[in-house]
Amino acid sequence: MRINLEWLREYVTVEQPAPELAERLTLTSLESVPLLEQSEFFSAVTIGLVQEVTPHPNADKLAVCEVEAGESGTRQIICGAPNVAAGQKVPVILPGTTLPDGTEISSVKLRGVQSDGMIPSERELGLSDSHAGIMVLREEAEIGQSFWHYLEKYWQGLDVEITPNRPDGMSHLGVAREFAALFDTPLRKPNITVAEKNESVEKQATLRIHEPEKCPRYAARVITNVRIGPSPKWMQERLAAIGLRPINNVVDASNYVLMETGHPLHTFDLDRLADHTIEVRSAKAGEQFTTLDGKKRELDDRILLICDAEKPVAIAGIMGGENSEVTDDTVNLLIESAYFDPTTIRRGSKYLGLSTEASKRFERGADPEGVLYALNRITALIQELAGGEVSAGVLDVYPEPIQPPEISIRTERTRQILGVEVSQEEIARVLQGIECEILRRETDTITVRVPTFRPDLEREIDLIEEVLRFHGMETIPAPKQFRYPAQAVAARDRSSEEKLTRLWQGFGFNRTVSNSLVNERYCYPEATGKTPVQLTNPLSEDMAFMRTTLLPALLEGVRKNLHRRESDVRLFEFGRIFTHNPAAETGADEFLHFAAVATGNTFPRTWITEQKPIDFYDFKGYIEAMLEVMGVRDYSVQRTDTTLFTPGIVIRVNGENAGVGGTHNPDLLEQFGLKEVVFGLEINMDVCDRYIPREIQYMPPSDYPAVERDLSFVVTGDLEAAELTRTLRETGGTLLTDVTLYDIYTGDPIPEEKKSLTYTLKFLSKERTLTEKEVDTFIEEILQAAARRHDAYLREQ
Repeated sequence: MRINLEWLREYVTVEQPAPELAERLTLTSLESVPLLEQSEFFSAVTIGLVQEVTPHPNADKLAVCEVEAGESGTRQIICGAPNVAAGQKVPVILPGTTLPDGTEISSVKLRGVQSDGMIPSERELGLSDSHAGIMVLREEAEIGQSFWHYLEKYWQGLDVEITPNRPDGMSHLGVAREFAALFDTPLRKPNITVAEKNESVEKQATLRIHEPEKCPRYAARVITNVRIGPSPKWMQERLAAIGLRPINNVVDASNYVLMETGHPLHTFDLDRLADHTIEVRSAKAGEQFTTLDGKKRELDDRILLICDAEKPVAIAGIMGGENSEVTDDTVNLLIESAYFDPTTIRRGSKYLGLSTEASKRFERGADPEGVLYALNRITALIQELAGGEVSAGVLDVYPEPIQPPEISIRTERTRQILGVEVSQEEIARVLQGIECEILRRETDTITVRVPTFRPDLEREIDLIEEVLRFHGMETIPAPKQFRYPAQAVAARDRSSEEKLTRLWQGFGFNRTVSNSLVNERYCYPEATGKTPVQLTNPLSEDMAFMRTTLLPALLEGVRKNLHRRESDVRLFEFGRIFTHNPAAETGADEFLHFAAVATGNTFPRTWITEQKPIDFYDFKGYIEAMLEVMGVRDYSVQRTDTTLFTPGIVIRVNGENAGVGGTHNPDLLEQFGLKEVVFGLEINMDVCDRYIPREIQYMPPSDYPAVERDLSFVVTGDLEAAELTRTLRETGGTLLTDVTLYDIYTGDPIPEEKKSLTYTLKFLSKERTLTEKEVDTFIEEILQAAARRHDAYLREQ
């Protein structure tokens, strides 16, 4: 957003130079830099007076100009601009000066006539893209003065970086309000006087809103018998100084009020509106419309339209149409000032790929209470510049007025957050400076009604931030010592995350970081059991929801790598997922998750090894290794198909569901254009954390030898090895230190629908050498439990 300082100073008294103002504004969170910097080039350009213009004797399109250039005397300059005329004050570039594009100006003969300098256009000066003619200066310009002094007075400004939450800063009045609060000086809004005639506006036009949820407010005025022509020099120069091309007095007035108030407006040729009617409705699927830029656009119901009685005439909040634009022949105007739903405008802008000055403001949140002020301001300005008669009254459809919130701010809480002493008087001064209405003041609390032009102020912490901005972030002292209470859980989380990162990197996986904002189709509420959190004002449809799972981003990473011919892809991520919870303070719960995906081979082919495709059991092994490294003891990995994984597994920790994994469902992979087999898992780290031992004790190794026994059990074919393993551990006693499954066998002589599971069991005592008889007792208990629970028996051979 470009701010012209001459323009700004109409609304607030700030005499400081541009660099100082930029620094002060930056410190209050609106990052700014001066638009122009003094240079040798600008200082070398002189302000001159065109005394006489005569035709060039040897060229029809050239003129010979006598230009008074101060101390440099009168110079003869050949000029080809169509707008050059005697009496004009202009910038003059003398021989020996180099233009910003590298061209050096010298004394030359043009068609036999000597030219001793140049009268440049704005583009040749590097000020704008305008090249239709020379730059003509205001009457106030001083002949012979350095051009830089003129620029500093009339063209200097600030380039302000506006964050998405601060639409109020996208105007001269908005930035002036910041300076007024910062310097504790009054804000001077323009006085508006509209001279109405007797005929009522209701007789001139009709207004209907069919979807008030998308257009909560729409207002209009009618002006008749206007005269279209050029804008005055001061307006053209102000618009040019902020990068806008002057067009005519009506269009320029609309742009001027937009940049002054921050509220977008639109002017229609009233006589081109069928039945002088305005209707606001959604577009129909397949409906087409040609916008002002000459492009025919196909629409759908995501687009909000402004229509007359027969046809669309504008895309609401984005761009008008060719069929209703103001031309040189326009006589009667209908002026629109509205408030549109930000989400509707953002969705339409993204769908069309069309971003305008209007859409940038509407999609961030315009001011619903600023509608009439902006409408009356442009009406008065057009009446001043183009004449005309204003019909009495305003068409204003506002069925459900938007109520600004009431927020309380506590003085003591503000001091705690900021870490400095702040008085209630200072808090009140800051809030009044940003035009909050103080409703009540109590011992420790101030309750205010926030202005509708500040949609970012929703909670107490937002008001505390405002106090911080104007108190001065740079004034908060930095402590010599930084103290922070030790958080055992946080430390453990970091330690666990670091260990797991090293583990998965050792498996050959790469860590990724993805956006927590996703498209709704990647939330999978049925599969995850989590209701997604929808953003109120998303930047785009692809960033409209908070993620409920990490897997879609990882699958997108697989897709991109495969398209780049990287066939072996292994990725993992730690990140937070979110689920809707109206009872929570923020309206959502969040959990730390871990997810991983893999496809291709476990390791590449070399001269000594063959490629081995990654399989289901590789991934199951990764999961078990991960849980062991975390210190989780009571866990199980059970075969269960899910919406996301077929075949799949469910990971339970201490009987609580902690995650899922397995082979990704082909239907899911098809959404990403993947035909390869992809394995994955996702684990809730918060669940695992609840069952990690808080204290770790060192256990010295035993001085006595271990006793090992191999047992081969015959079980039903559908029994999961994990279930039998759990039984062996539970019944083996404290001396059973290790249970290892090392063989699974089917076939002769094992009966059909049966399989053989062979385990190595290790028994160890720290106090003595175990006898065979003691181990036999443990084995007998194990065999009885296996037979009782799983109908398992020992294999004979």
